[in-house]
Amino acid sequence: MKNELITLYRNYNLAMAADNVDQLDQLLAPQFTLTHMTGYVQPRAEWLGEIKTGQMAYFDSQEDQIEVVKVGDGWRLTGQSRVTASIHGSARHAWPLRTVMSIQRLAGRLQIMTAIVTTY
Repeated sequence: MKNELITLYRNYNLAMAADNVDQLDQLLAPQFTLTHMTGYVQPRAEWLGEIKTGQMAYFDSQEDQIEVVKVGDGWRLTGQSRVTASIHGSARHAWPLRTVMSIQRLAGRLQIMTAIVTTY
């Protein structure tokens, strides 16, 4: 199971770096929210829309560390990666980001319920 969860996290990062909204659509639960390092809680549709329009442009993700913990009927995955992005027209920049994901199995598939991003 741990390997499946790590693969999910890696696929999430690869899809972001490739602006692959279709792949992200498959990985995210319908009620997914992304809490940015600013504290803004962004709904799934808004975030995917900003990736489509290039307002959120991700270029690369270099993984540093991953931890997986079983929590109730799901899992908490904490990943640390250095992510290169341009956000709302800002200059391209690399951030060391810690992403804490809540993951559950829905309709037989692993789905990311929430992602909370901070720096490390």
